[in-house]
Amino acid sequence: MNFQKWDAGSKMIFIASCAALISFFFKWVDIGFISENGFGQGAVFFILLFVYPFLTVMREKRMNKLLGYLMAAVGVVFGLIYIFSKTTDFLGTTINVASSGPYLFMASCGLLALGIFKRAN
Repeated sequence: MNFQKWDAGSKMIFIASCAALISFFFKWVDIGFISENGFGQGAVFFILLFVYPFLTVMREKRMNKLLGYLMAAVGVVFGLIYIFSKTTDFLGTTINVASSGPYLFMASCGLLALGIFKRAN
């Protein structure tokens, strides 16, 4: 593994994978007096979407770009479903208690898609 020799796309995929992992340490739910990170919310399984692109970069293998795009898109969809599932009624007002974690995860999925696009095969 030589980070300096990688093309821009491979570097983006690596950074996106790291950012996705870091997003699980951020708050995923914040009600004010109660908050939970991605591990507590069970969202850590979303990282499985990054396994294939990450391993192909680490092993310097050829990537099926369609599969990579599909994983990035599924990650965004899962993030949106998660965010919308955290909308609730509280004292007659609709609030969304999703915090910064799922947004960082979705941004990581966007960077993953960009990295797949820029990656040379």
